[in-house]
Amino acid sequence: MKCIVILSSKSSGSSACQALLSRFADVRCVAHTRHFENETLYWTKAASILGMPQSRMLDSEVPIPETQARRDLVQLLVDNIEHFEPPGNDRDLIFQGWQALCETYSPIFLEKSPHHLLQWSALELILECVAKLSKVDFFFIGLVRNPMDVLYSAYTRWKTPPEKLQYEWLDSYHNLSRFASLVGERIQVIRYEDMVHDPESLNLVLRFMHGDGNYHLPSDFFHERSINKWRKDHLYGFSLAPEVYELAREFGYTHGELHNKSYRLWPLQRTLARSAYKTFLPVAPLVEKLIR
Repeated sequence: MKCIVILSSKSSGSSACQALLSRFADVRCVAHTRHFENETLYWTKAASILGMPQSRMLDSEVPIPETQARRDLVQLLVDNIEHFEPPGNDRDLIFQGWQALCETYSPIFLEKSPHHLLQWSALELILECVAKLSKVDFFFIGLVRNPMDVLYSAYTRWKTPPEKLQYEWLDSYHNLSRFASLVGERIQVIRYEDMVHDPESLNLVLRFMHGDGNYHLPSDFFHERSINKWRKDHLYGFSLAPEVYELAREFGYTHGELHNKSYRLWPLQRTLARSAYKTFLPVAPLVEKLIR
């Protein structure tokens, strides 16, 4: 049994990476989950169940309360694993449950929840799982995307203030560097932009999936319209904090890829956009029903 886990922040291209790898017949994701894009939030829920510390995420339900997390995890396992009987012990539930998912969705089970990378407690549990489950061969994809694109995507979708969200990106990718140092050859850290330009740059992942080297990925699977979209928005006047800028440089991004021109009305626009979004949010489900 093989297990691939994509570790990234939100809006970093994990769904696109999942879609690419899932084109292989032997790569499978969970069929039943209450979250989008086959996400499980498995390890953040596990951390909640065990009372481990987590950071509160902007525009997210994470950290999920302990009782709900346990109910969610049991439901996820029951919905996806035939005849699954939840163990009474929480740690057994978590680790045996993950092994059962790997068995059910073998030969290669893929998971991509972008909530895990921010939570070191979730990553600790993943490391413990790797040590415990000797029957499962793990590989990790550390997916990095230009933070300017990440933050702009979140701003356009949820009006999340980039001035705040940039520190989630910072903590997440400090975590990725630390995690990568602990798992060694079990991880490939790759930039989203490199994956878009050449899907076969995922060579270590492909070798893990197909040990014989017999693989080929379509060069036209991705499009480049998702790169540098923020530059086309002349009202977007956000600039990275120095420490975020420096970490992005360590991942190979240039000054030209990270620098943005200031726009003096940006703070006002950002505040008004966020206020309008939060005002509309409670009535959004009703509007959607009316449209349908």
